[in-house]
Amino acid sequence: MNIEERRSVIASRLEQDHTVNVVTLAEEIGVSAMTVRRDLAELERRGYARRVHGGAILEGQRSFEPTLPKRLSAHAPEKQSIVREAIGMCRQDESILIDVGSTTLFLAEQLRDTSDLRLLILTPSVLLSRILADNPAYTVLVTGGVVRRGEYSLTGELATASLRQFHVDRVFMGIAGISAETGLTEYNMEDAVVKRAMIEASSQVVVLADSSKFGTAALCRVCAFGAIDVLITDADPPSALREVLRENDVEIRIASQTVTA
Repeated sequence: MNIEERRSVIASRLEQDHTVNVVTLAEEIGVSAMTVRRDLAELERRGYARRVHGGAILEGQRSFEPTLPKRLSAHAPEKQSIVREAIGMCRQDESILIDVGSTTLFLAEQLRDTSDLRLLILTPSVLLSRILADNPAYTVLVTGGVVRRGEYSLTGELATASLRQFHVDRVFMGIAGISAETGLTEYNMEDAVVKRAMIEASSQVVVLADSSKFGTAALCRVCAFGAIDVLITDADPPSALREVLRENDVEIRIASQTVTA
């Protein structure tokens, strides 16, 4: 693979996922991390990418939210392993909050098919509530709010006011980006406000984020690292991010993608 072919592969990955990680690309392409960084620098010079800590994002995509179907198809095996780890944290008769998003949609689907748990589940997602309601062991509550088209998340004052009426054992929260410099970020301002309300309503904050989110920053800041308790991901975070997580006493759980029969 020559230089331009390699850069074409990286550009295609950016087009598909809107974000790339240096370490992951280096392993997949079979070159050094330094080579990938030089390629990203060239793509940035051409106006195609914007480098961030640990990788790059598609230029102009900081405020662009990929569609839910596109996010569901990206990194699906990693997300499935993350939600299996998350379900392992649930305990009988707990109350939990489940955020909107692609990873949490996988979580809802796996919880629907889990027969040995009895839970009270609160969510600001119309999609998730329909999935979870299929399991008679769950009591499913939905916040009020304005429905965001495409995402089917519930936002606005009705949603945040509803969340202020509850206090749950834990929240499983998705995120658009997580970096040492910017903390946790989200594409949409309205969803970011609801996420902050969910954090306030929960005893434990569990963030579900696959490694493609590392080193990326979306438009709206959600919170600093001190607001979260656990990060469940599929790979060890880059050193700078890992250090700031540990400084804030965030437990890092690396989910295994091995499924035993």
